[in-house]
Amino acid sequence: MLKRIKRAHNRFFGVGEADTSVPVFDGALKPNHLLDTAEVFLERPGLEDMAIDGQGRLVVACGNDILRVEPGGALQPIASLPGPIQALASYRDGLVVATRDGLSFVTGAFDGKHVQTLGDQPAQCINALCEGPDGTVLITEGSRTIPYDDWAVDLLSGGKSGRLLMYNPESGNTQVRAQGLAYGYGVCYDGERIVASESWAHRVLVLREDSIDSGPSQIPGYPSRIAAASGGGFWLTIFAPRSQLLEFVLREDAFRAEMMQTVEPKYWIAPALSSGQDFLEPLQQGGVRQMGTLKPWAPARSYGLILRLSQDLVPLYSLHSRVGGLHHGIVAAAELDGALLALSKGSGRILRVPLSDLELQD
Repeated sequence: MLKRIKRAHNRFFGVGEADTSVPVFDGALKPNHLLDTAEVFLERPGLEDMAIDGQGRLVVACGNDILRVEPGGALQPIASLPGPIQALASYRDGLVVATRDGLSFVTGAFDGKHVQTLGDQPAQCINALCEGPDGTVLITEGSRTIPYDDWAVDLLSGGKSGRLLMYNPESGNTQVRAQGLAYGYGVCYDGERIVASESWAHRVLVLREDSIDSGPSQIPGYPSRIAAASGGGFWLTIFAPRSQLLEFVLREDAFRAEMMQTVEPKYWIAPALSSGQDFLEPLQQGGVRQMGTLKPWAPARSYGLILRLSQDLVPLYSLHSRVGGLHHGIVAAAELDGALLALSKGSGRILRVPLSDLELQD
């Protein structure tokens, strides 16, 4: 009885589990146009992930293909897999990639090795990879039941079945470092600790040998892949924004269930990697165009955002593609030749921002 009274109280006043407020873009998250004005380094439909190989060259995953970007910008095919690639990372002298069928090693000492199960579970929703300690591969798995492309279903279903795994290709052993994650989607190892993102919980996790701690939390978006930054620290990509409308829908079980049963998925009230191309898209009142103009402070359905974190995981500054911008859905970042590269899945582009341009932000 007391629990029902408390829930009714919270719903009436909009507090506790009924709170729909969203952290604002301020401080280190103050909006700018750095991603919208960035140089377009590469444009190709289907871009999914990228990595810097052992020889300092950019390698991208695009559809079923792995491509190396030559100094002149030409794309050199490396391999083509049977299914779409979901994640890519450099591993020792080669590459490791993930598809819906599991892990595959391409080139290098483990070339041709393929693994379909990890920890006695089929590996279908791997979304980020990183070389870990002692020759292992660190893996984030968003869900154990929902396919990678259906991530919005996992969010709207309250999914909490993600895992952080450590796989050793030499021994074949898999260690589960964390489970029950609200969509793990990003992992990085800096030699001392593992840093991972938990998208639906809007936070970063820090894993050491005997502990799991929370890093930055209450992020105003859904964090994804993480990359090491020169000089220490990390680049945290945020693939979609939070909104009060979505926070409200996540708390209305009956409405959400009916929406998912009766409305086409592309028109769900859910985060998106791009927006503004279809007048049937859901929007909040402040997102209505006035005299053909969408205000930059309008509630966003899609957004482009990278957050620079210090070695101590303190947010320092950020790069934005704001409402009405083109470069939304940032899912990967990497440093190459004195510049930050950002992969916008929403626009099918890799953007280039010289690190010297970001020194004034620090």
